[in-house]
Amino acid sequence: MKKVLSLAIAAALVAPAAAMADATIYGKVRQSLDIVDFSDAGGDDEIQINNRTSRLGVKGSEDLGNGLTGVYKIEYGVNISTNVGGNEFAGNGGLGARNAFVGLAGGFGTFVVGRHDTPLKISTGSLDYFGDTAVDNNLGYTEDLLDLRADGTLAYISPAMGGLTAAVALVPGENTTSVEGEEADGLTDAYSLALMYSNFGIFASVALEVATPETTVHPATSGDDHENVRVGLGYKHDMFKVGMIYDTIENGVDDSTSIMLNGSVKAGPGNFKAKFFKVDSDDSTANLFRTGSHDGFGFGYDYNMSKRTQVAAYYVTSEMDDSGDESSVVSFQINHNF
Repeated sequence: MKKVLSLAIAAALVAPAAAMADATIYGKVRQSLDIVDFSDAGGDDEIQINNRTSRLGVKGSEDLGNGLTGVYKIEYGVNISTNVGGNEFAGNGGLGARNAFVGLAGGFGTFVVGRHDTPLKISTGSLDYFGDTAVDNNLGYTEDLLDLRADGTLAYISPAMGGLTAAVALVPGENTTSVEGEEADGLTDAYSLALMYSNFGIFASVALEVATPETTVHPATSGDDHENVRVGLGYKHDMFKVGMIYDTIENGVDDSTSIMLNGSVKAGPGNFKAKFFKVDSDDSTANLFRTGSHDGFGFGYDYNMSKRTQVAAYYVTSEMDDSGDESSVVSFQINHNF
């Protein structure tokens, strides 16, 4: 699976016009068979078939001359296996919104307008080596990171300068109203900033995401701004890579800190992977962004059967700090990219 900065897709599309004249249809089909044990934490102990962010999209570009390129992308999540309400034969699922934007790219960088992952989310996307699996870093029993995709955003990413790239996203509140009756009607009711460095095998990033109490991302019971700070650091070698993510959230409701360390080592046609994570949360209700303080680990192996088809096996377990309740998942996954 390609690990790229999604917001910088336009930069990757700046290629000879003959090569990029037509739209490209692409997709990922990702399914897992999971043995889930959440019984200690009051959940279920069962076997599940889960969709792991399968998707279908179209993207392309047009050479506008004078070093300017028009770019676009429309992508939908495809919910292949969605058992809603315990009815295994209801045919539930359908399409879900993912990144969809139009923009302009050139020597000045890239501007896009539409729906897109925020710079904070993008800033550490390449550092989670278990992305789109049962050990993904935004699941409740792992790091539970708050990775957002803004439905209406104006975003910019700079060209790389000595390995350094900056990204900015502005998200208007569009008249959403807080519990205090205040309206969010400006251009910067929420915003996300990221600075990323990639050179000589080293990757480092720092990002800030802020939302006012009037925005829908914010917990309605707090009058404070929602602030999310994230720092990432990684190193990539021909045979291995290691990555770290440190994340803090402050909003007066579920202030929390999350840290993750993971690594991947090449072994034959595949990769051995391992992860450790720890979450400290002040949220006693465990029903907002975090699921309470917990820590755990995961590991696995993915085997590349071809350039487009992969099979994998993973194990992840976590333990709640207060109750000592444990949760675990054994997952067998198959992926195909086209």
